[in-house]
Amino acid sequence: MNVEFHYYIIHYLAQRAGIPENQAQIIAYSSQYVDSNIVAYAIDTGKGIYNTIVTQNYGWWDDSFPNEVYLPFHFFPGNNDDHSCLRSDGKRNPLNCTPNSPGVKELLIGALKTRDLYRVGLALHTFADSWAHQNFSGALENWNTLSEGSPIPSIGHAQALKTPDDITANWTDPRLIAAGGRINNRERFFQAARKIYKYLCVFNRKSFDDAELVIRELFAGMIPPESGKGIEERILDFIIETNIQVYDRKEWLQEAVHINKDPFDEELFTGYDKLLWLRDALLYRTALLKRNHLPAKNKFYQSHLFYWNEAAQSHLQAAQEIYRPLLLKR
Repeated sequence: MNVEFHYYIIHYLAQRAGIPENQAQIIAYSSQYVDSNIVAYAIDTGKGIYNTIVTQNYGWWDDSFPNEVYLPFHFFPGNNDDHSCLRSDGKRNPLNCTPNSPGVKELLIGALKTRDLYRVGLALHTFADSWAHQNFSGALENWNTLSEGSPIPSIGHAQALKTPDDITANWTDPRLIAAGGRINNRERFFQAARKIYKYLCVFNRKSFDDAELVIRELFAGMIPPESGKGIEERILDFIIETNIQVYDRKEWLQEAVHINKDPFDEELFTGYDKLLWLRDALLYRTALLKRNHLPAKNKFYQSHLFYWNEAAQSHLQAAQEIYRPLLLKR
C-alpha cells in the first residue's frame, strides 16, 4: 500500500474510531513513515551517537535486508494453508505473506496492548501490507517471479512494480489458481480497512457496530469506484473532505535534527512510491550513499523521531521473534 492508505485512510479510520486528533495523527504518521524511512542516520545528540534504523529500502543484494526490513515491516510471513495463496505450481513457502495471518495479528495485538501510539502505527503498516503484498515474500527468490527474464530482481512485488499498492488497480497474478489469478485491489483494501477499524475501536474501547457503514462511506464516498482520478487528486479530495493534515515526510526529521545539505536529499524522501532500486543499487554499491551524520536539535529525546525509532526497534524485535520458527523451515 502507499500513502493513500497508510496515512490518509489510517488517519480517517482512527478518527472514526473516536481517537483524539493528536493521537490519530501520530498513529497515521507512524504508519506511513515506515515507507519514508529509507536512510539510516547517526545523530550526534551531544551525549553520544544515536543510530536510527531503516524500515524501507531497495538493497536487494544485501542479505541482511530481508530479515531486517522486508519481512518484519512489509512482507510478514503468513499462513500457507490460505486458499488465496494456492499456486498453479503447487509450491508452498513458509515466508509467503498472507492477509490477516495468525503471526501478523499477534504482532498487531501485541502493539495495541502496549498503548504506544508509535508501535500501533508501525504494526498497522505491516498488518495492512499483509493484504496488499499477499503471495509475495520478502526474500530474493524465484517465488516472487512474475516474468522470467525480467531485469527487475524477484524480491517482494518488485516485478509487479507499484500495482499491488494501488487501491484502484485490477491486475493478474499468473502464479495463482484462485479466480484465475485476477486481483481486485479495492476488495483487498476494503477488507483490510474493515479489520483495522475494528481493532482501532477496540483500542479506543468503542463499539464497532458501525463498521460496515464507516467502511462503505469511505470506499463509496471518498474513494468512489470508477472515478478515474489519480492518486494525487484523490488525496486532495480526501484532505478537503476530512480536513486531515497533509503528510509531510520531512516533518519529524526536521523537528528532531539539523539536516545537512545533501544532493540526494529530495530523492531520498520520495519513499516507496517510486521504483528506485536501480539508482539506489548504484549509490550503495559505489559507496556514494553512506550513513548520514546529523546534529540533534534541542529536546531530541522528546521528539517524534526518537519515539518512533525506539518503537521501530521494538517492532523489529517482536516481529522477528514471531516468524523466527518459520526461518528454520527454509
